[in-house]
Amino acid sequence: MRQEFTAQTRKEIKKACKGRVMNNLGRCIGINFLYMVPFALLLVILYLSLFGRVFAMAMSGYTDEYMLGMALARGMNSVWVVVFLMIVISGPLTFGMMRFYLALQRGEEPGVSMLFKPFTSLRSLWTGIKMEFCLTFRSFLWMIGPTVVYMVLAFSLAFGAAMRGNVNSASTVVTILNILYIIALIPIEVKIMTYNAGWVILCDDETHSVWNATREASAAFKGQYGKLFVFVLSFIGWNILLIGVTYLCGGLGVAGLVLVKGGTGIAIMVTALIAAVCLAVLLGAFLNAYELTSFFGMYEYLSAPVAGPQDTPFTDSWPGQGGNGTPQ
Repeated sequence: MRQEFTAQTRKEIKKACKGRVMNNLGRCIGINFLYMVPFALLLVILYLSLFGRVFAMAMSGYTDEYMLGMALARGMNSVWVVVFLMIVISGPLTFGMMRFYLALQRGEEPGVSMLFKPFTSLRSLWTGIKMEFCLTFRSFLWMIGPTVVYMVLAFSLAFGAAMRGNVNSASTVVTILNILYIIALIPIEVKIMTYNAGWVILCDDETHSVWNATREASAAFKGQYGKLFVFVLSFIGWNILLIGVTYLCGGLGVAGLVLVKGGTGIAIMVTALIAAVCLAVLLGAFLNAYELTSFFGMYEYLSAPVAGPQDTPFTDSWPGQGGNGTPQ
């Protein structure tokens, strides 16, 4: 029999995970920063490969559009190399981050170096790559049907209305169809989210098939999709805060540049932008850790066998963990 996941259970799990994240906030910020560094470097390499030669030729006085176009075309060849490297490193890096968050959720104090642990083993490296492809493929399978239906209907309705010369009607129909498409994607996104719990299974057993891991993880949420949706919505306040703070700092910077002339205005804008980036990194790292550890906590609660009566009082732990939040 499955444990009943109630609103009180959700609150207790989130409270416990929030405390662990706050106690390890420096580690959470560090691992999020290190996670972004390889991708940032690859994006810089991609930009330089694409436009570096063109920029250098333009600065040297080249004005021949054909030569500049050929230089840009040669730079396009490097795109595939960078994309391949991103694919290769994204899976293992995500695997390392999931190990970190799972250990954090279980009451441990993992080190930031855990991010790179999958690169120390060919099995872990390959598992991370396979899992990333598996999650992408499962998302594609769920999204392809509704997307094709949406595109066919949107094109057909818009084309029919345009043929009748009723452009306003076509715009209205497409707008309504867009809203219906977004609404239809909500349960699909919730379902896709359940597959991410497969990382928990792989962290405990790397020999597990990634396809079976995602399937078994998703099965734990059967009949709980509504509660999972509410679980996701319970973080909306933090997301609004993150977006609001970022845009507020950006707005203050623009206002300072417009209202205060000269170097002082520029200094205000630069300061505001730096503050926006710092706050976004800080709040983003906290929120990412908070959401993922809580999600793993929800999965472990739902997937754990019932050890006692359903009316056992909930403390700061859940099935599979000790009273202090550590694994039994």
